[in-house]
Amino acid sequence: MDLSSTTTQAVAVGAAVAATAAVVVSWRALARRGPWAVLARTAALAGVNATVLAAVFLVVNSRFGLYSSWSDLLGVAPATTTTTTSTTTTSTGVLPGHDGRVVSVEVPGPASGTTGRVLLVLPPGYGRVPAPAGGYPVIEAFHGWPGTPQQWLDAMGLLPSLDAVVADHQLAEPIVVVPDLEIPAGRDTECVDGRPGEPQLETWLAQDVPAFVQSHYPTRRGADGWATAGLSMGGWCADEVALLHPQRFGAAITFGGYDRLDLGSWRPFTANSPQARRYDLLALAATDPPAVKLWALASRSDALAWPSTSAMAAAAHGPLQVTLVTQQQGGHRTSVWAGFVPQALRWLGANEAGFAPAP
Repeated sequence: MDLSSTTTQAVAVGAAVAATAAVVVSWRALARRGPWAVLARTAALAGVNATVLAAVFLVVNSRFGLYSSWSDLLGVAPATTTTTTSTTTTSTGVLPGHDGRVVSVEVPGPASGTTGRVLLVLPPGYGRVPAPAGGYPVIEAFHGWPGTPQQWLDAMGLLPSLDAVVADHQLAEPIVVVPDLEIPAGRDTECVDGRPGEPQLETWLAQDVPAFVQSHYPTRRGADGWATAGLSMGGWCADEVALLHPQRFGAAITFGGYDRLDLGSWRPFTANSPQARRYDLLALAATDPPAVKLWALASRSDALAWPSTSAMAAAAHGPLQVTLVTQQQGGHRTSVWAGFVPQALRWLGANEAGFAPAP
């Protein structure tokens, strides 16, 4: 039985119910005195707990796609991959650690009416050494849901990967901007603009955050010096923001992202409305492809990411280029994606002029 199949979940839930019922029915016999009775009760309760936890794990795993197969869960899934290519601050604080390079900033939104916090990952020695001619390139990176900007620093190991690729002269030193996407807290926003009076996430991310960064830091001006990146839901955000705003962003990088809107219980607009059609990225790629370069990592066994990511690669033509890195197996989690961060950064340095290292 497949790890995420309905049959597997049904068997696990049935086993948990049966184990619980068996303990209830036999409890009088188990309630006797003596060391063997105590041992029997302990074993029975441990068995119930184990079956219940297993059932909960299988249901949660099926929902979020954390592990794609039994071999993936046991750590023996092959890592085979293939690559194909088609044509004004109100508060600031330095985060502990990271050599003082990570700063938390509150960014207001004149265009969106939305205010949120971002982490700024600055180059080593920022403020003590001259900025490069033309300014620093910028990566606006988006976390997954549920999640926080810290995912990029902790689970994805951004700083060591970034420093290694820059040290190898394969990428110009960038500023990385990581906004908090849960506005309000806990909401799966999908980075879209809500109804009037609700947060306007797309506008904040595509207009207000870049404008704030440009007004406070020496950065590149052209789209070839700005890119997005994202994990899972943040991968959707990365493609959405770049494809809908190609005058600002020239490239997008996604890890386990997807290209079909996947709203939860929040409904900021109705199906088939003009706003809903605007977020149909696959239709945009097929009918009016923008001049954007996409790099995407997806596993064939990732039911959330693979269908729409592979569809985007197939639909791309004209000025829209997609480099698809395919894993044959692998779940939907950061431990699967983190090792590919250097490859994605090298691709960015080789394909976008604004991120190319100085000669």
